[in-house]
Amino acid sequence: METILRRYARLILSTQLKLERGDSLSINTEGTFMEFARLLAKVACEMTLQVVNIVETNHGKVVQVLQIDPVEPEIFRPETKGFVMCHLFGLDDTPYRGEEEPSSLANNVGLLGSFGLLSEPVFLDRRIAVPWANLPLPGPEWAMQLLGSTATETEMWNLFATLFRLEDDNGPVFWDSQANVLHFRKQKLNKLGPLALTVTGSGWTITTNMARDTLWAGGMHTVSSGRKFIPALPMQQVFTSLECTKTEGTISSSRPFLLLGKTVEEAMFTIEGGKVTSYTAVKGKEALDAFFSIDEGSRQVAELSLADDDTLESRYLEKGVHVHFNKAMTSHIVFGGFNLATLTTQNSSEAIEASRLSLSLVRLEVPVGSNSLSVQARDKEGNETLLMEEGVFID
Repeated sequence: METILRRYARLILSTQLKLERGDSLSINTEGTFMEFARLLAKVACEMTLQVVNIVETNHGKVVQVLQIDPVEPEIFRPETKGFVMCHLFGLDDTPYRGEEEPSSLANNVGLLGSFGLLSEPVFLDRRIAVPWANLPLPGPEWAMQLLGSTATETEMWNLFATLFRLEDDNGPVFWDSQANVLHFRKQKLNKLGPLALTVTGSGWTITTNMARDTLWAGGMHTVSSGRKFIPALPMQQVFTSLECTKTEGTISSSRPFLLLGKTVEEAMFTIEGGKVTSYTAVKGKEALDAFFSIDEGSRQVAELSLADDDTLESRYLEKGVHVHFNKAMTSHIVFGGFNLATLTTQNSSEAIEASRLSLSLVRLEVPVGSNSLSVQARDKEGNETLLMEEGVFID
């Protein structure tokens, strides 16, 4: 486990945050993960020759700020070049299954946040201008959801290492290569301009449009200074916002997924005018009832997220358990609030309305990826391009 953690620390700093000499790193963490935070800070000090701050919190409230100093005397340290942030969180911080009725949970914003269902706040004038990353650490509850109730600590760490490619020292090379693949896909898709999309799965089809003045996003991010970083690993997906009144057809979930403590299986949704008008589920319909009652926007189709079906994530994550991994697991249709990463020039609520973006307090990611998924695009001149066939991108 110690070897895995050291590789993870190197992956975070060199590949995700792309830490440079002179960078000032701030690590936000609950006390539970202080040992790993100290390891991360030690390695960061060696890379940056700068003081690293560890901000310890308790349920979001700051407990203390620790300064970890590099071994070099201050006179030999470089000037501060930039600021970088990261947040450690436990995969067991998310509640999984529960006995409470979903309808009672849906009325509590704090609980919605703990389930990972809240949309991003739409603050158009407060974009983060520094590299940052959300960094998960595994726990037994997370492992049991995927490996069964008898999962051991060794099995838990083996699964985590597999997902992050930490079995050897080649993880950074793999993720740098994957970042290039996703960058190429985004470039190709964005060159096509605004698209009308036809998405077809096993026994279902929807037609939809990209939202006005939005782009495909995913993978590597770039801040205003030009610095690049990866906010979350693993990454397999690119995604785009959809015009909230244009989606028509039906979709079916391709895998079970957790919602408000309940497992939802074989869900089917009928969509008219961009909104879910009816739905069924073999299991967990009460959770869907509760979700769609939260606000009017929760029924709107907000986003299409595409990931290759035959990936390591797709094979090891057979069901949607934790929102951190969902989009890398397979392709998704998202109901509720849009993702700010797809915006271009929108700087006001009027611009958001003009782009016909879906607004809601919450977001629900429904897995639809399979080896039968295809995506056909049509540009404004009427030219058609097949983007995905049999669940795999046509690069």
